[in-house]
Amino acid sequence: MNSDQPDLRKLFDLSGRVALVTGAGRGFGEAISLGFADFGCGVAPCDLHLEESQRIADKIREKGKPAVACKANVSVPEEVSTVVDEVVRELGGVDILVNCAGVPQHDPAEETSLETWNQVLNINLTGTFLCCQAVARVMLPKRNGTIINFSSVAGVVGVGRGANAYCASKGGVNALTKQLALEWAGRGIRVNAIAPCQFRTPGLLGVMADPRFDGDQLMRTWVSDIPLGRVGEPEEIVGPALFLASNASSMVTGIILPVDGGYLAR
Repeated sequence: MNSDQPDLRKLFDLSGRVALVTGAGRGFGEAISLGFADFGCGVAPCDLHLEESQRIADKIREKGKPAVACKANVSVPEEVSTVVDEVVRELGGVDILVNCAGVPQHDPAEETSLETWNQVLNINLTGTFLCCQAVARVMLPKRNGTIINFSSVAGVVGVGRGANAYCASKGGVNALTKQLALEWAGRGIRVNAIAPCQFRTPGLLGVMADPRFDGDQLMRTWVSDIPLGRVGEPEEIVGPALFLASNASSMVTGIILPVDGGYLAR
């Protein structure tokens, strides 16, 4: 390779970087935490349950990468600030933030309580903002950082299954992502979002097992809406997240990347 040209083989290398991943105890957060470690990244898995964070951190250390297990409710500003301070102290900084923490919602709009509405918005939207804000205060002085928010196809289109607060929260994540991307682009921080369709995560399996629903019918409905003809597997989210976290996407900011089997192309 010409010495004047960049080594394109290193575009996805995360060696020497540190990622804070919220909602890391299972599903997307677990897959991304372990996947980033495979590409050289130190990781701070953060979850509402410390034992889950610790389980992921142990797996990362087994891969020979540094890790620190963290616990936080992302809707509580003081807990978010404490986690960011801990990661900076233990791992030396935060280069990548992945906002996977979130909660689903399944009840008709006419029956949705204000308590449910506030809980979903507080965790999915306000929690995303609080994490972005706290981490940006670390990234801005060094003029370098990457943020990946988790949206959903439900943030782009209605999904018609009693997900009114969830759709509103993810639509808010999309708008927030674009706004922060514009605010921070000139100061070295890239901000993007991933919008998945249904993936075979513990959350989805929990919905299928809910006695209020016919799980088999739900799966048939989901699959019929996905042109690729199947739901996703958690590991399939790692590639898109790695792209957005790495130098492979150095000219990409402010996008909402569908990882949806063609759902939004219909």
